[in-house]
Amino acid sequence: MVAKRVLSAALTVIGLGLVVVGAWFTVHLGSSGSATLRATPAGEALVVVEPSLLNRVDAPATVTAYAAPGTAIWMGRTTPTDARAIVGAADRTTVTGAHVRDWSLVSTRAGAGTAPQLAGADIWRQTATGQGRVHLTVEQSGAPESVVVAAPDGSPVDLTRLTVTVERKTWFFQALLVTLVGLLATATGVAGLWQTRPRRAGQAATQSEPATQSEPATQSEPATQSEPAKPEPAKPEPAKPEPAKPEPAKRDTTTDSTTDTTTEEVSP
Repeated sequence: MVAKRVLSAALTVIGLGLVVVGAWFTVHLGSSGSATLRATPAGEALVVVEPSLLNRVDAPATVTAYAAPGTAIWMGRTTPTDARAIVGAADRTTVTGAHVRDWSLVSTRAGAGTAPQLAGADIWRQTATGQGRVHLTVEQSGAPESVVVAAPDGSPVDLTRLTVTVERKTWFFQALLVTLVGLLATATGVAGLWQTRPRRAGQAATQSEPATQSEPATQSEPATQSEPAKPEPAKPEPAKPEPAKPEPAKRDTTTDSTTDTTTEEVSP
């Protein structure tokens, strides 16, 4: 009983954890399965997004840079070696990873000074220029790759926000499946805890009373099923002999006749 209760409690805790994690990912990913990670880089430095983030999963990653309206933004995609060579020791913010718990980007800052004019170099595989907002999509076919964000002349640009979005439709269904599994595990654990809950002595006695009283009924079942004994027919008692009635004495006619004759002769 104790082992079953401990197992039910562990199953309940695990189920609740799966429900929280699954629901949290389901809400943030949405039906499209898009994970958007955000950061606000320093305004005095270039921004370099490393392949440790861009090529982490086998899905396209879109880098989007936001700045004040009218601010010119330049963005270029190239190999990690060429990106490090052209940026050099300039003041830069390097984005290397992400924290999923708060959907934020992990970055470090190093270097000093400015970089040369970036837009005129021939090392870029893809570039994008715009005002206020610029985005660039990195496919995984050319991995590993890095993305550099700056002003067109290579100077730092004051970004208000930098986002990296990775989309995979199966993530939504996986998160939903984790949520459902967590719900089933929680329900099973709670049911097990309810069945093994400690009971009071009064409740146990009340629940065991019907079983105690039902035993005599089981034992007396043959008596209930037996039919009442039929009375045996009374045997006829032997008739008692009636006392013999005395027969009336027979009159001796011979004597009477003699007597009468004698009497007649004596009389005068």
